[in-house]
Amino acid sequence: MKARSTISFLLNGEPVCIDFASEKIKPSTTVLNWLRKDMHHTEVKEGCAEGDCGACTVVLAEPDDTGNKLQYKAVNACLLFLPVLDGKLLITSRGLSPETTDIHQLHPVQKAIATEHATQCGFCTPGFVMSMFALYQSAIKADHEEINNALTGNLCRCTGYDSIRKAATVALTQKKGDEFSRKQKQFIRQLSARYSPSSYLDITVCKQHYMRPSDLPHALELRKLFPDATVVNGSTDMALAQSKHFSHITEILDISGVEELKYFFCDGKNIRIGAGLPLEQIRQKTKNVLDPLHEILSVFASRQIRNVATLGGNIGSASPIGDTTPLLMALDACITIQCTQSQTVIPLRQFITGYRQTTLEKDELITEITIPLPGKNEKVKMYKVSKRQDMDISTVSAAFRLKTDRSKKVSCFTAYFGGMAAWTQEAVKTSSFLKGKKWNEENVSAAAALLEKEFSPISDARSGAGFRSAAAAGLLIQFFNETKGANYDDDFGMKLMG
Repeated sequence: MKARSTISFLLNGEPVCIDFASEKIKPSTTVLNWLRKDMHHTEVKEGCAEGDCGACTVVLAEPDDTGNKLQYKAVNACLLFLPVLDGKLLITSRGLSPETTDIHQLHPVQKAIATEHATQCGFCTPGFVMSMFALYQSAIKADHEEINNALTGNLCRCTGYDSIRKAATVALTQKKGDEFSRKQKQFIRQLSARYSPSSYLDITVCKQHYMRPSDLPHALELRKLFPDATVVNGSTDMALAQSKHFSHITEILDISGVEELKYFFCDGKNIRIGAGLPLEQIRQKTKNVLDPLHEILSVFASRQIRNVATLGGNIGSASPIGDTTPLLMALDACITIQCTQSQTVIPLRQFITGYRQTTLEKDELITEITIPLPGKNEKVKMYKVSKRQDMDISTVSAAFRLKTDRSKKVSCFTAYFGGMAAWTQEAVKTSSFLKGKKWNEENVSAAAALLEKEFSPISDARSGAGFRSAAAAGLLIQFFNETKGANYDDDFGMKLMG
């Protein structure tokens, strides 16, 4: 496969070509910095530079699997490495309409912002516009829930959210064709002509080596050849390390272009998810299939981050407060690990071995996550305790899985916690105590007292150790209160605590 150091894409419909080697552009340059410094697109704002505020929100569009339609997604320009633009259409708020004082020439989302008085200082407005624009272009029904979800990654500190939500509702409930729908076929032809799937990116410049393979065998071969390379997919962690901790990444293996890692299959017994499938797609596909996962992903970071972040990356980071790992472990999820010579399937609970430590070898990649669906008579719930419901890191997270017989005797009980130890762990003593006992207030209260002493959490900026222990015990009590009157065959989902 031929290597190249050049990317081609469209910026607001206009063709752009960047040769990183000849132009001496560092591959880990963020889209935000390139837009503002090189292209003078100052409508894309830098607020936090860590994916929290949404002021830098832009939209990426690329052909779907059929090749006949563009898929639009809002992303944080501050977290996106420049080479990811290859073969895509990048849209900023400047590209939605001509520069004009005539409100009738504005894009419908821009017009709604103006007519509903949904802006004051204007710093956050371009980001809100682009989040609304991405939803405007999607096939998702823009109801109240989806509008709120789409805007959770955008912060405003002066206008107030009521007028912004109203503007979104006005624009998104009256959707009609726009310039982008009219030019869709033209954009697809342009992108197809400029993108070369038979080659891959291999860039060495500014003391940095960046590789972006387009198929799994090549990705595994590069992983073997460059074992010390930092593997990225959504780059949400590494872009943050670069912007906030000034880390210099010498070698980067970007697997975001490997389509073999982007799939979702459900056979009624198991869900199989490609490690490179973005979290937002998983969120949408698990609704009414595995509701606890759907709902925890609905409050996982923001839509901009979920559009690029992956389940494989979230698991591979081995964060002690990873929101997905308690639930996945409670459901007996397994992960598939591959290298050039072999493939291994391992239970997730055995994969994470310590604080940000895993069993993954330097020549291996996570390729798949398999989640057994809970039985009809099992009760599974997920809880998240945080200062804010949206866009916040968990203080404590917990997943409970319960099965009782018709006499309310516990035949199976599992509890996994995040934020209580150096990595996600099971409350083994508490689980053992409850097995074989009646699912009643007396036994659960005794188990909660035991649970409060089972872990030795730390105190940090988010919370004290005492609160974490009390919160964990409280979540068990809450789980009991929500399941004590349930019928034998009731189904359960997930609950959140703000």
